[in-house]
Amino acid sequence: MKMEKNKISKEKSNINEQILAFNQVLPFEGQVEAVALKEDGSCRLRFYAPNAKSVSVLIEETKYPCVKNQEGIWEMAYPSRKGIQYVQLLIDDTEFLTPMLPITYGYSRPYNYVALYKPEESFYQIKDVPHGSVRREFFFSEVTGEWESCVVYTPYIYEKETDRVFPVLYLQHGHGENEIGWTNSGKVHFILDNLIAEGKAVPFVVVMCNGMVQTVEDGRRIVNFRLLEKQLFQDVMPFVEGKFRVGRTKKMRAMAGLSMGSVQTSMIGLSHPDSFSALGIFSGFMRDIITGGELDMSHGQPGLNPHLALLEDKEEFVRQYPICFRAMGTEDPFWEHFAADDEMLKQKQIPHIRKEYPGAHDWNVWRMCIYDFAQLIFKD
Repeated sequence: MKMEKNKISKEKSNINEQILAFNQVLPFEGQVEAVALKEDGSCRLRFYAPNAKSVSVLIEETKYPCVKNQEGIWEMAYPSRKGIQYVQLLIDDTEFLTPMLPITYGYSRPYNYVALYKPEESFYQIKDVPHGSVRREFFFSEVTGEWESCVVYTPYIYEKETDRVFPVLYLQHGHGENEIGWTNSGKVHFILDNLIAEGKAVPFVVVMCNGMVQTVEDGRRIVNFRLLEKQLFQDVMPFVEGKFRVGRTKKMRAMAGLSMGSVQTSMIGLSHPDSFSALGIFSGFMRDIITGGELDMSHGQPGLNPHLALLEDKEEFVRQYPICFRAMGTEDPFWEHFAADDEMLKQKQIPHIRKEYPGAHDWNVWRMCIYDFAQLIFKD
């Protein structure tokens, strides 16, 4: 039976897109669809590996064993109900990346995830609204001495109003991720498309660059997250401002980031209050908790937080940052750091917007963070 055109839903989100394709990957060479949804709402993961001795899935450091049937298909009851969840397939205790699940970039490598459709979370799904553009741009970095890339989102109206200069948000990812994270996993482009269409957000450009800034020392690649500050001002912003119609003043710029990106946002934003009008600290640290720790490859000195000097002057902080947004998940394992920052800000009487969302340290929380933050910025 032919479906009438006006009855075709245009709001059906493709949640299984990945780095390699927008459409869901079809089974091949005897493979089966990895995600099997049941009528009762439950979900099972399925993998075809007839010669394997054991198959399991690692989810948030917990190993879930699969059971093999007569067709050589290994199955397990999927325990998560999140909109997006990173998963690691283990075959005979060896890690594999399966093309039968969506692929993104996390933990410093390509990584599988499971995406479940959640009608109550329509804010990040693709809808029948005008859509902006996402482009990958390439620039030479004087800081690293290499070619680098950034991902740039422009709202749909960017191509229509060719004389208009747009505000710009510099948006950073977390440790082990890169510049594709906010679009591939975070769906920030769909979130902004929907908000702009609803009149809840001002149209603005988003620039996402790789905060895992790499240099080569003695033939070995070193990640120095603190180099983002220099790269942002010396390479990224001049490139973006030279190619796109974006603002070049404090009023027309904002910065935000998640996890490691929140540390970078705090350090850069508080050190350069003349450059940004708003800060978004997602799953967020005001203090530098990375330098000198196990994630720091540059052997920096821990405990030095010169950027926090701005907090000593409440009036000046409010003048510089009328919008400072902090948000985190209620089940975040880094809660002790957030509590310490809460106490510090309370003692210094620093006003800011603080929100909590149900969830942990993952994209399910970060999507909500950008959804709320985007509605606050560039309103004046």
